Amino acid sequence: MRWVQAIGLVALATGLPVSAHAADAAQPRAEVALREVRLPNGARRYAVPMTLGGTAIEAGLDTGSVGLRVLSRATANARVEATTRPTTYSYTSGTRFKGVVAKAVLALGEVSGPVPVDIIQTVDCRPEKPACPAAHADPATFGIQGDGLPGAGFAAIFGINMGEDEVANPLVKLGVARWIVELPKPGDAGPGRLILNPTADETAGYIMFPIDRTLKDTRGGAHDAIDGCLSDRRTQQTLCGAVVLDSGAPGIRLVAAEPGKPWTADDPAQIVFVKDGKPALAADFVVDRRDQASHVTADAEPQMRVPHLYAGLMPYFAFDVLYDPGHGEIGLKPR
Repeated sequence: MRWVQAIGLVALATGLPVSAHAADAAQPRAEVALREVRLPNGARRYAVPMTLGGTAIEAGLDTGSVGLRVLSRATANARVEATTRPTTYSYTSGTRFKGVVAKAVLALGEVSGPVPVDIIQTVDCRPEKPACPAAHADPATFGIQGDGLPGAGFAAIFGINMGEDEVANPLVKLGVARWIVELPKPGDAGPGRLILNPTADETAGYIMFPIDRTLKDTRGGAHDAIDGCLSDRRTQQTLCGAVVLDSGAPGIRLVAAEPGKPWTADDPAQIVFVKDGKPALAADFVVDRRDQASHVTADAEPQMRVPHLYAGLMPYFAFDVLYDPGHGEIGLKPR
């Protein structure tokens, strides 16, 4: 795989100014290992170790959703203050969780404090997607992000999208001002990193992109969308719109009002991120490569005013990603 910075597109500074408010955050800098987990079907997921209510658990990292959501069976020995306030949350796949809002102390490395938690009591599918991964789920063997495979997945999901929800982003609730997601690349021997309150040196060199203003008040993964395009370098087919990075989605899904032309396996392609109307960063990839998470599907939704490019996991193999909720920005730095 060849990932490239688009030097010919724009002149890039080597040290862009970034906000320094992380240095003044109440919480210290911390680093959490991100371990790659391969499902039996080959899909890649990423485990985040944490302690919740005094109990050690692993959660699946998900930058496309909001909230720490835990299967009730995993909280049997945890100190959790449950309420009777119901909560319902669902995902693009159609999987739906129903439970209650609770509070517990979450520890991630050196950072800890009370956060809201969704204690999941039932798992099912939304009516319009009856064949979702949770279809016919056995509560004893169902795992979150496990694609419905018995015994696969996690007992919790760690949703760190910057949008709002009743069960809020746990990092924001912990007082983390900014964070960096550095996933392990396919084939890496060691884990990746989730860096909380990174230092000024660690945030140097990122290109900062404002999140899409038309989507910033939405809930779900589209809240964190930034401007960009996907191009087939062989046919010159290009689709531009709101690009969503999502560590929990292994493929690329293109959604527009008009159906797009099919994307062919092994075609050379490129994702380009746009700032102030101009290309700022780009990465080359090959369509339908599992090691690049680059299987492409295209769907037509007539009500879609702005095309959405759900880029999934693929951009994380090309870039480290910096999240700055205080300024509503996402930063990218080529790896």
